[in-house]
Amino acid sequence: MFRSFFLILALTAAAADWNSARFPDWSQDTVLRLLTSSPWAKGSGADIEWTKRELRPITYKDIPGADHNQVKDPGLGPLGGIGAPKPKLPTKADLLIRFPNALPLRHAKALYRLRDEKLPADRLNGLIDAPAPDYVVEIFGVPSEVAHQGAGTVEALVMRSAWLRTRAGRTYKPSKVDVFIQPTTLKILVHFPSEEPLRVRDEEIEFFADIQLLKCKEKFKLSSMIYLGRLEL
Repeated sequence: MFRSFFLILALTAAAADWNSARFPDWSQDTVLRLLTSSPWAKGSGADIEWTKRELRPITYKDIPGADHNQVKDPGLGPLGGIGAPKPKLPTKADLLIRFPNALPLRHAKALYRLRDEKLPADRLNGLIDAPAPDYVVEIFGVPSEVAHQGAGTVEALVMRSAWLRTRAGRTYKPSKVDVFIQPTTLKILVHFPSEEPLRVRDEEIEFFADIQLLKCKEKFKLSSMIYLGRLEL
């Protein structure tokens, strides 16, 4: 009985897979899974230690604009949606670490926007972002309070600490970091040079960044990051 149940679950998941239907004939479930839980996008939890490396614990009053009258912005859900403001300093962060430059994620993002904004189908190609010339890792979900000293502070911390490393130990350091402050979350884009291309034979890559109050760490299996016959990062 249990074997049949799990077989049905497996068949259902396979039917909703991005490889079983070609873009743009993806279900909304497939789009959401690509953006939030796929070989290119992984959820990661992190504890926030406000006193860990600070001279003194910061308080609620130290956060610019952190008040009860802050306007809620509905945002774009899995594309980087913004929730309601929180009156207390968070102690945990639910992060998304993903490769937004990968073609399947650019396809999924465009399809999500088309449906969410109820746009005509002929607008789809124009919604697909152009590829960046380098590797990009996005950290989404860091509470905006972490940037209480400004975006530049977070950019400097990530620039100094972040790396992308292959299983064989080849290490990539950031060439640029962009931090976008939203009402309740940060969107952090970490750029890595691509002159020495990653290949499937590298097997696995690990991303790491230390933002002082929390650390981000996640592994990605390269053989699972194949889309339309090629490695997509």
